[in-house]
Formats: sequence, structure tokens, C-alpha cells
Amino acid sequence: MLISSPYRFFGIVLFIALLSSCKNTHDIEERRKIDMSAEYMQLSNQAKLALLSHWELTGKIAVITPDERKSAYLNWQQANEDIDFRLSNLIGVSLLNLSYDGEIARLEADGEEYEDFSTEALIYRTTGWVLPLDNLPRWIKGAASEQDIVTLNTQNLPQKIQPICDSCTGWEISYSQYKKVQGVWLPFSVEVNNPLKQTRLKFKVSQWQRK
Repeated sequence: MLISSPYRFFGIVLFIALLSSCKNTHDIEERRKIDMSAEYMQLSNQAKLALLSHWELTGKIAVITPDERKSAYLNWQQANEDIDFRLSNLIGVSLLNLSYDGEIARLEADGEEYEDFSTEALIYRTTGWVLPLDNLPRWIKGAASEQDIVTLNTQNLPQKIQPICDSCTGWEISYSQYKKVQGVWLPFSVEVNNPLKQTRLKFKVSQWQRK
């Protein structure tokens, strides 16, 4: 089943205008005004997710491969393309800090610093993990593209997404828990699996914060 655009023409026009605004400003008050507008409230959840460009989540991540199973506490901040992705252990000691400013990815781990043009390549080179970070900011929110194959749950929210894109081969995302955060349904339990790459990622979100 393909996700379609359920809002009317005026909603589409507003969506394009607001998306442009979100991309060109980091003004929190401006985004709050958008969230409170009557037109915004009439948009579908998928349209609201597309507008959600600044956010922070905290929780846990597990990376499961045939050779290892690693888990850590996660703090992930996203501002458009900019990423601040931090992993720590049970007592709060930093394990890995990854940042991306839209051009250069930087990683700190084990007292060493590394750089690359690609977040995915940098993570793989330093940890051996296959993390689909080019697409993960969209998938973690439960956002689907029009070409994706989507199975909906009883709340009409994605239960499973099979993404269709050049870099999506083999990936499948499952969602088992949602909560409403400031007018938007966001997932709190996410599993990202790729049997071809023998990699499974499990996210348990404790808190979403819209910024």
C-alpha cells in the first residue's frame, strides 16, 4: 500500500511554504507559530513529520550483527541536515560522538578523532557498524516517501515501511509503539533491519523533544 497525500490543495500550498520556512530559519518562535496555525493542524501526520526538521530524542539503541550485540544510551539532535549523535554507557561515560554539519562528518571515540564526507562511511570505518544514517533521520520519525511500501496499524500510522530508493535496498523498518508529542504522532519503539547486511538496529525512545 502506498502512502498518498490526504490533504487538500490549500494544505499542499501551505506545506511547501512552511517547509521552505523551516529550511531557511532556526527561529524556534517561528516554528511554534507554524505548529499553532489552523492550517497546520489540518495536515496529515505524514505532512507534519515532513515539517519536523528540528528535534531531539533520548533513549537506547542496540546494534545486532552475527558477531556482536552492542547497546548504549542515545542522545540524538537533528537540525535540518545537521546531526549530533551521541552514545554513552550506563554510567554516562561517552562512547561515541558523531556530528555532521551538512559537509563534514566528525567522530570522537576512544580518545581519537576522525573525519569523512559521509556519516555512514565514517561510522563503518571506525566501528564496523552499518548504520543507514543518510535515511535514518526520516525513518526514526516514521516518515514515509510516496514510493515506499507502507503497512498501516489500526491508528492509520506506519507499522512497517519498506523504503524504495537507491540506498535503501534490503532495509525494512517496523514500529510497535507511538505517542503524540505536541500534536504529532511519533514512534517510541523502532526496529531497522537489513538481512542482506546482517544488521538489525533497535531503538527504544524515552523522550522526543521538538525544537
